Amino acid sequence: MVWIFAVLAAVVVFAIAAATVGRETFRLAHVPPSTILDVDEAVEHVADALPFEVQARLSYDDVRQLILAELDHLRSVGVLAGPGEEVPPPDGDAPEVVLADDEAVAVVLGRAEEAGLDVTDDDVYHVISALHGYLAEIGAVGPPASA
Repeated sequence: MVWIFAVLAAVVVFAIAAATVGRETFRLAHVPPSTILDVDEAVEHVADALPFEVQARLSYDDVRQLILAELDHLRSVGVLAGPGEEVPPPDGDAPEVVLADDEAVAVVLGRAEEAGLDVTDDDVYHVISALHGYLAEIGAVGPPASA
């Protein structure tokens, strides 16, 4: 008689565990994973992706400052979350954020001039383009909008 209770208890424990694992698997399958941006990795990736002429003009520190300026810009328009912040998953009613290249270049170029960097608008454009490509690659932002 005791073995019947042991088997019944084992079946109940297995059913509870299977239901819990199934529920969490379903939930995790429908929630996008969090993406954590490593600035050092981003600087290296962006610097390597720049055209040769831009690489010759910019140091890693210049690229880092331009990346940080663009990341601040992206946070201010609501594309990226800051440290310790959580971006809510988009719902059907949330508007999509579309970034214009010229706006981003203007903002970052202004910050570069404030920091005393000697960069051209083409340098800034190439850094921003490479950064946006990197962010899309790691899943931090969505794909480019269609025209």
